[in-house]
Amino acid sequence: MIKVYWLYIKHKFKVIISQDYYHQPQGVGKAFYPKELKGYFNDLTGKTNWEGEVDLEGIPVNVFMDGRKVYFITTIIQKALGHHDMWLLTKNQKEYEEFIKLSYWLVDKQDNEGGWKIGSLLGRESISKYSAMAQGEAISLLVRAWLKTYDNIFRTSAEKALRLLIKPIEDGGVCYFSDSDIFFEEAPTCPRNTILNGWMFALMGLYDYHLAFNNLEVKDLFIRTLSTLKKHLPDYDSGYWSYYDIRKHVSSAFYHNLHIAQLKAINMIEPDEVLSHYISKWSKYKESTLNRYRALLLKIYQKLKEPEQIVIMK
Repeated sequence: MIKVYWLYIKHKFKVIISQDYYHQPQGVGKAFYPKELKGYFNDLTGKTNWEGEVDLEGIPVNVFMDGRKVYFITTIIQKALGHHDMWLLTKNQKEYEEFIKLSYWLVDKQDNEGGWKIGSLLGRESISKYSAMAQGEAISLLVRAWLKTYDNIFRTSAEKALRLLIKPIEDGGVCYFSDSDIFFEEAPTCPRNTILNGWMFALMGLYDYHLAFNNLEVKDLFIRTLSTLKKHLPDYDSGYWSYYDIRKHVSSAFYHNLHIAQLKAINMIEPDEVLSHYISKWSKYKESTLNRYRALLLKIYQKLKEPEQIVIMK
């Protein structure tokens, strides 16, 4: 038991200082071009270097601290997107084959609702089985697989994923509609506790779907949720660092940098003064040693006060 907790402490320390597989730096995508369906909007190429367990087909298997082995859909989607971008950058056929293999696996595991159940795996407080982040990233992967193969199985899967993504929370979906505002929920709760990075991953799924199929209704949803995001960015500003969610959990250094990179990519698509303001403001925050240590200490305190129920060890 002592060994298990020691491994947990080492793992959480690596997470906080962004030195584990899941929290590698993710700047603007290396093959990303605004208004073109090429590379992904943030850099997931590091996710191709999976060192954990795999099944007989080479699909990553996550191991939780309690010993359970599961397919964690976000791990697989991000790895596939990383291979796609590595193929664009290197033209290495093995990268392409891995991207396509994982894309077909994703289609095969999609349920009748159009999603991939994730809520119960992490033991998070959630009123939905699904996650807007996973749905959005899945759409981004599926439309790229469709564009490369023109296999309509990917288009159909993306359409199903989209329907669930834009389904209201009260109907079993992952988004809140409030007047003209649209919030996408990585971990749907009541009351709403929108996680910033997950919202932006979902937002980009909408954008990629529109790029692939020129769907003006989806473009309108993208513009509406982007307008909502710009209006609510102050909710994620502590005055010295960014917040992870609206319950004022301070971001780790990884998530603070991810927020900036995501905003930069979105700003490349839809240039806006509000986005530029927060990119500049949050970039300046991390230049301050005092701000970095203040955020780190608060993050450690919050982690100790609210320990996670379930932890992915690898």
